[in-house]
Amino acid sequence: MKQSILANYHCHSRLDDGHGELGDYVRAALQKGLHTLGFSGHAPVPFDCDWTIPSPLLPEYLDTARRLKNTYRDRIELLVGLEVDYIPEIITPAAAHIRALNLDFTIGSVHFVGRLNGGELWTVDGPPEETERGLAETFRGDIRRAVEEYYSRMTAMVATAAPDIIGHFDLIKKNNRDGKYFSEEASWYRAAVSRALDAVAASPCILEVNTGGIVRNTSGALYPSEWILAECLKRNIPVMINSDAHRPEQLDGYYVEAARILKGIGYRELTQIGGEGRRRAAL
Repeated sequence: MKQSILANYHCHSRLDDGHGELGDYVRAALQKGLHTLGFSGHAPVPFDCDWTIPSPLLPEYLDTARRLKNTYRDRIELLVGLEVDYIPEIITPAAAHIRALNLDFTIGSVHFVGRLNGGELWTVDGPPEETERGLAETFRGDIRRAVEEYYSRMTAMVATAAPDIIGHFDLIKKNNRDGKYFSEEASWYRAAVSRALDAVAASPCILEVNTGGIVRNTSGALYPSEWILAECLKRNIPVMINSDAHRPEQLDGYYVEAARILKGIGYRELTQIGGEGRRRAAL
């Protein structure tokens, strides 16, 4: 594996929905030969949520990450970030309180789309039964409306609150194995994706190739799909590889395969983030 691709900006510890301490991730990164590791816990949200960093633990997260960054500065480049949800009128990657944290980078993601009958926000990547409930209660069973709303929010995020990195661009497909709910060949689906990609191309964002759906055997697929990556290349959208690790041993999961896929599509380099800003890494 080329040393140049061994960077990961997407991981989760026991402080949010992952396992292990931040220090465990650093030690695993060193063992695997990563040259850069970015911490990206799920940013706190102002409502009950069992997979984001609780607000009282945010100082611990930031202090620990920054202490590790200093301790290991001569051995590995560590960056302190957050994965921030885009929820209109609630939180965005460009929110003032997020900017005030002086992070090294942000990952912007869309998880929440609409509300359930009880008023709680519906997540598109929950367990299958939650997907069924969300479709029924939020969109009256209309998967097209749900998908188009998801990509509409993705479009709005990159246009109005651009993060450094776009997280799992097509997460809406997580529970769509074998085309259970929709076909990615459908003209309406491709049109929704194309509109969102046009917005990404007009933004400063880097789109991640997220291997987590394979590494953790959730969707069983890359985010985004290979045909979407081909569309990204046509639009000159920069990409990076991340594993969305929820355990330290997953930090380089499916990297060789993802790099091979990108090269087959026509990409010759990744775009990464470092202390001095963006840099290119040969595939």
